[in-house]
Parts: sequence; C-alpha cells; structure tokens
Amino acid sequence: MNCGDIAAKPPVVVTPDATVEEAAEKMITHRVGLLVVVDKETRRKPIGVVSERDLLKAVAGKMPPTTTVDKVGTMGNYVYVYADDPITVAARKMKQNNVRHVVVLDRGGELYGVISIRDLIGERKVLEILAKEWAPSME
Repeated sequence: MNCGDIAAKPPVVVTPDATVEEAAEKMITHRVGLLVVVDKETRRKPIGVVSERDLLKAVAGKMPPTTTVDKVGTMGNYVYVYADDPITVAARKMKQNNVRHVVVLDRGGELYGVISIRDLIGERKVLEILAKEWAPSME
C-alpha cells in the first residue's frame, strides 16, 4: 500500500496571506489538523504547512488573529512523502520528526494530499503492514 492510497481526500489549503483566524475557521469547517500553505499563483505548489499546534502557539504568544499563516506555520521545511512511497515511509517520517501529518507530493513536486496519524491508525490494512514492518524478528 502506498501513501497515495491513503491520501485519497483532497487536501485543505490556504495561501500565505490567510490569517490565523481564517486558518482556524477552515480547520474547524473541514475537520482537519493541518492546512497546506500553497503558492498564490500555483495552487498545486506547496510552500509550507500550518498545524493546530502552530495556531495554539500563536494564540498563547498573544499574536493578533490577523497575523498571517506564513508567520506562524512551517514554511519551506515541512515533512513530506511521495504518493508512490510505501506507507511505512510516512509512518517513519512522522515518528522521526515528531509530527502528526505529512504532506503527500507527486514526483513532480505537486500537491497530492495529506496523511494524518489518524489515517494510519484508522485503516486495519495499514496497521497490519506497519506491525509486520516493525515487529521484532523471530530469528
């Protein structure tokens, strides 16, 4: 099973000029914990991400709700996988980077989707693959 198989739903996106308030509203409306920040001209080109944690940090830091997401999110250095990567790559990157989401790209670097930890644990077949991958050897 590949990452593209799990990232079947269209990703929820914002542009870098979206406000923290707009991002929070979009997360609530779409029931997601991560928004992909995309280039204003090329909506299939991801340039960053903004997570629930980023928004909480902004609020706790007393940033105004009109602050733009490019000031609070992770721009440029976000965690990603390719759609044709095995799902174990997504799980490994989540663990290594201590994140709950990975962006899924096609091999051309265009946005394909997002995988959340919930997506991984919500699929029995995925859990079986991960268990087999990480199970201690009996040898």
